[in-house]
Amino acid sequence: MIFEWFNANEPVLFAHEIVREINRLLPPAERKGKAIPKKEYQRKFDSLIVRIRTFSSKRKLNIYKKAKLLNTIKWEMKDAGHGEEIISEFISFIAPLL
Repeated sequence: MIFEWFNANEPVLFAHEIVREINRLLPPAERKGKAIPKKEYQRKFDSLIVRIRTFSSKRKLNIYKKAKLLNTIKWEMKDAGHGEEIISEFISFIAPLL
């Protein structure tokens, strides 16, 4: 029972999916391609937020799992080449959703 409290495999896998989506929406500076139209970008970003809310509501995440998820997103984005400002803004934006 106590081991389940520390089992953060599912949140970490979900964090990897989120970062893949972020990399498609906001490619790091060195991999910038053609711009996504504003309406399509907004639709995809809204879809991403809905996925995060759905994940959070279906699974009651304790503080350890939330921290693990947010930390994985932060470091995956940093490894992908995103700037510190974008990372902190995104983390600050999604943290209350969890």
